Amino acid sequence: MSLGPVAVAIAVAFLLVGLAYLANSGRGARPGREIPPNLAPFMVDEDLENKRLNKTLTAALFSSAFLAIALPLYFLTESGRQADFVELFEEEAVHIGEDIYLEQAPDNPEGFGCIACHGAEGVGGGTDFVDPRTGATVTWAAPSLNDVLYRYTDEEVRYWLIWGRPGSPMPAWGVEAGGPLNDQQLDFVIEYLHSIQIPQEEALANVETRVNEALATLSGAEAAITTAIAEQEAELSALLSAPDRLTWADDLAGDLEVVLAGAEAGLDSDLDGLSDDVETQINRISELAFANVGTDATPATQSAADRLVLELDHKNGFSTVDVIGEGVADRDAAIALLEEIQAQATALRPLSLNNAPLVAAATDAVANLEMSLADARFAVDFDEVATAGFGGDVAAAERAYGLYAAYCARCHTAGYSAGPAGTLEPGSGALGPSLRDGRSIVQFPDAQDHYDFILNGSVNGQAYGVNGIGRGWMPGFGAVLSEADLRLIVDFERSLQ
Repeated sequence: MSLGPVAVAIAVAFLLVGLAYLANSGRGARPGREIPPNLAPFMVDEDLENKRLNKTLTAALFSSAFLAIALPLYFLTESGRQADFVELFEEEAVHIGEDIYLEQAPDNPEGFGCIACHGAEGVGGGTDFVDPRTGATVTWAAPSLNDVLYRYTDEEVRYWLIWGRPGSPMPAWGVEAGGPLNDQQLDFVIEYLHSIQIPQEEALANVETRVNEALATLSGAEAAITTAIAEQEAELSALLSAPDRLTWADDLAGDLEVVLAGAEAGLDSDLDGLSDDVETQINRISELAFANVGTDATPATQSAADRLVLELDHKNGFSTVDVIGEGVADRDAAIALLEEIQAQATALRPLSLNNAPLVAAATDAVANLEMSLADARFAVDFDEVATAGFGGDVAAAERAYGLYAAYCARCHTAGYSAGPAGTLEPGSGALGPSLRDGRSIVQFPDAQDHYDFILNGSVNGQAYGVNGIGRGWMPGFGAVLSEADLRLIVDFERSLQ
């Protein structure tokens, strides 16, 4: 604790004690005097100038001296207190920004769920998204945020937070664009992003991992699309069967309600409140529910498969075992079966009521995925790339593509974040301009200018290349990529035709 506040506190205490002393010293009774005080002559100088006055003046002198020393000391320590306050404010801002970043919960009502897409502490992740190119549901890749400030300034990050990224799952968050976060909340989020930035050495070390992942994605593209086609065909089949499954669910739920209403009628061998005949009927309904209602028609309830299968035993009142291995009373299991069938019906109802447009959309998605596989627009001929830009060095061409895919394709290759099924030719253009047909060479006749642009990124309002005007959208990669890797990216982009 600094000396300034202590000195002021002591001075104030000293002053209060002195005032109290003065106030009390004149309150004593004066026996024998009948003249009202306001009419009596006051004390002469000889009476006033006594030891008490000297003590009072001495105390005042020391008090003044103390204040003369304490106030400068307080002033000299003010900058330290201000610095401490700034640090405290930043810590609180980071905490509030983290609350906004996390999911909303009873203990965190301020959460907006950024973590759902960008991962814990901004490591990156993905989210389900209907790809507008194919109509299929894909896992859209969300970028890492724990290194974003090596590429963008605070104001550039603020722009993306305010306006989002149209055509992607990233919504507009700022009130200026119709989002829920005001300027101060955006400041808090940016402070939190500052707190989670990884060391630059770690960002540089991640390059190899990202390059290898990008190359692995390319080599597995056909298999990934084939899997996507199979999943989409299963979804289409489930949609086609949804009306029939809904009919089964409604009928079986009604039958089970009737059976449970007369559950105690008849012989009850295990005394569990369900007669033997009722248990047999429940088992039959369970088999029919599993076979005809199923869970493939309602992907959100696939974990319910086990709850549709009951094998009640007339001699055991706890025939079913729950997920933790404890027995469940047969009556409770039957009621849970009824609730599950009703839940399946609830999930199937909108699929049935809107069946025609949903089936049409799923059919188109299958056709688009099959077209993506047949066209293979995502493919890269490394021999051709090596010849065009790397003097025949295939290894250099592969690394250059890996770097481009890991750091540039999100903006400059259409559909890249949607995965192989939605990916078009490298450099086909998306949020950023197309780089094909030699456009990079047109924009940057001098390769060094091209390199400098990737190194530093764009600055809002500043010119670049030939007739280029920056908006601050293009990040600079000089803090996370080596010069050699940056030049590989330049050569790759200038080779695109």
